[in-house]
Parts: sequence; structure tokens; C-alpha cells
Amino acid sequence: MLLSYSLLSPDFARGVRRTFPVLETTNGRVAQIIVITELLQAASRGDYPELVPYLRALAAELI
Repeated sequence: MLLSYSLLSPDFARGVRRTFPVLETTNGRVAQIIVITELLQAASRGDYPELVPYLRALAAELI
């Protein structure tokens, strides 16, 4: 969740990735996809519209 919400601040997002190397593991990647899915679903209801392009870009990196 922290990484997804920090995508609007690239420097902070890089720091999150450095701090939590587990995000680069298979389980970490799956967890990121789950979070992205939840946030995109929330965005479809009007929440976090500014995150949508960043979430989609991150999802494309993970798949």
C-alpha cells in the first residue's frame, strides 16, 4: 500500500523500494498486484483518480 500511495512522489517511491526489497520477490510482486487491483477498483468509484495512470504503469511493470 505504501508504495502505491507514494507513486505520486517518485523519490519517495524509490526509497520505499530500497527499504522493502521484499517488493521484488514473487510474493511481493503478487502483493503489489493485489493492492493495485484494489486501488483501481476504488478509483472506478471516484477515489484516487490521480493515482490511476501510475497504478497502471506499475501494473505493466509487474506483469
